[in-house]
Amino acid sequence: MVEGVGRAGVVGGGIGGLAAAIALRAAGWEVTVYERAPQFTEVGAGITLAANALNALDLLGVGAAVRAGAVEDRRAFARNQRGRVLVDARISDFTGGLVAVHRADLIAVLAAAVPADCVRTGTRVVGVHADGRIDTDTDTDRYDLIVGADGVHSVVRNQLWPAAPVHRTGITAWRWVLDTPAPDPVGVIMGRHGEAGVVPITGDRTYVFTAGLPGISDLDYFTDWPEPLPKLIAATDRSTVVTDELLEIDVPRQLWNGRAVLVGDAAHAMRPTLGQGAGMALEDAVTLAACAPDLSRYSSARRQRVARMSFLSKHGTRMTSPGSATLAALRDAAFLATPNKLAVAMFRSNSRRTLQGWQPPQPSA
Repeated sequence: MVEGVGRAGVVGGGIGGLAAAIALRAAGWEVTVYERAPQFTEVGAGITLAANALNALDLLGVGAAVRAGAVEDRRAFARNQRGRVLVDARISDFTGGLVAVHRADLIAVLAAAVPADCVRTGTRVVGVHADGRIDTDTDTDRYDLIVGADGVHSVVRNQLWPAAPVHRTGITAWRWVLDTPAPDPVGVIMGRHGEAGVVPITGDRTYVFTAGLPGISDLDYFTDWPEPLPKLIAATDRSTVVTDELLEIDVPRQLWNGRAVLVGDAAHAMRPTLGQGAGMALEDAVTLAACAPDLSRYSSARRQRVARMSFLSKHGTRMTSPGSATLAALRDAAFLATPNKLAVAMFRSNSRRTLQGWQPPQPSA
């Protein structure tokens, strides 16, 4: 660790907040993490970590612990709602290397890398100020840097970036984990008004996700989709399924205001179409530590990338669930007209350029 730089207050103890705390401490900052929950937990299901996320975790010093749970690369299909194979590839072709874990497992790895005396759990932040003050329900403290990592409904963003509201998509998502190995075939299913995916994760478990466009409000919509989805739904305790509406945020023109910055979902909540929510948060954390205290440089380094990823995630829904039988048929025809080897090569090329090629900026002098 380098010599002290200043004091940083991190609001939020999720993936982005804990990653920021690890990175900033390594860069010499004295860090305090504010977490409203009494302990670090993650309500959720599975999470996929592509090459860029794993690169960021390596830079944080926890990559080996996360990679220890990597699943074996295997054949993966992209299919349509009738089960017809549109792309026949391997998991790594889509992601440049993939580790899929339960969110709680990732949180545990990150939390273990943050000393307990740096954390204030069970503390609710009620106010933040551009001059560096953080107000809790019990006291006020002042920092050289405030990191808003408190998710979609961020207190930091709501108070310092009021022009960046949350947008409802009307898309309902269902996500859950089964304590059984993932059956074949794994991969994604692209429908007319919805999409689904089956992913093997650590511990011989299976992560399943589905999402339906506005008007689809019941998981039973997917019970006549291609196998193994119906069997996985039938084997599921519905009380364990995480059900919520997908929300998104327009990326602010700048990600800093005074002494405050935004990272993760607080800055750029996006649809999970590309599976890059956690990846962008981890990139944010590593980049912030390299740039701070030059917050303008952090904003410049991150805004274009996260805005682009948010745009692609939003408009990717038009491919995975276009909203009509006609558009779905055109999508399928386009895939089927493309030789499989060419389609796989295109996925690999995009993965290398967008995911494997990411590197953080050089640390500020």
